[in-house]
Amino acid sequence: MQKSAAQPAGVTLDPLTLGRPLHLLERFTALARGDLDEAFRSSLNRRYRACFEVGDLRLVPLDGLPARGGWTGFAHERGRIDFALERRLLLCALDYRYGAHPATQGGARDEAPVTATEERLATLLGRRFVGALVERLEGRAPSPDGSAHTGRLLEDATTPLRRQGAWALHVSVRERAHGVDGAMWFVLEEAWQRHLLQQLAPLRERPGEPAAAQPFARRLPLALTARLLEKDIPLGRLLDLRVGDVIPVSLGPSDVLVDDSRVFTAQVVEHKGKLCLTAFEDVE
Repeated sequence: MQKSAAQPAGVTLDPLTLGRPLHLLERFTALARGDLDEAFRSSLNRRYRACFEVGDLRLVPLDGLPARGGWTGFAHERGRIDFALERRLLLCALDYRYGAHPATQGGARDEAPVTATEERLATLLGRRFVGALVERLEGRAPSPDGSAHTGRLLEDATTPLRRQGAWALHVSVRERAHGVDGAMWFVLEEAWQRHLLQQLAPLRERPGEPAAAQPFARRLPLALTARLLEKDIPLGRLLDLRVGDVIPVSLGPSDVLVDDSRVFTAQVVEHKGKLCLTAFEDVE
């Protein structure tokens, strides 16, 4: 049987996947990669000045998963997710948390007995990363502290998922400051797969229901323009300005316009290096 061109790299064609929009998974993996990268930044990089970076995220066969140690299962109302972080990355994170220097540690540490401190950190990071993945699987951008779903994840100590039909996600990770390379894995039950594919599938019109039957608000695209600030300065000061001069300003609520009409006010916030509008209020 020939492999489908739309099948993600590294995944053997499974008859159970036929007819599913797997070619749309690239959109999900790109978003999930950014979410996990942000989870590393907020939980380790920013606090401990680490340099963990997330690389590619792809589906892999179940027989390609590490067989020993490091797995933590989390039960969720929609289905179970198993998580594993390669030990060299876990030890690197542990060193950052306790002020050690990962570059000075020998490779023999990987063979040393697992400590209770390692296990606690693995569970803590697993809850953080699985929580970020769950939020993306639910179709939402993760909350800043990753707390939206972590409280609904219950640790499940049963045997990691290996049954037919489960999906495994491989995420490559690198700690740039000390050259530590590794990976983390997520194994998802079929319920998560169905939920994700339903979200990725393009919306189809119901038989006999024209597109015009959709709510008018969803069929009317509007371009929003944000006016960030206005500043009044005397004409003499304006004429005296030179290259390199600084004009002090303070950024308050911004006006949001549709065409040239002021419709809302909104707060400008920074999220993942981008300026975003939030806290919209109608202009009376």
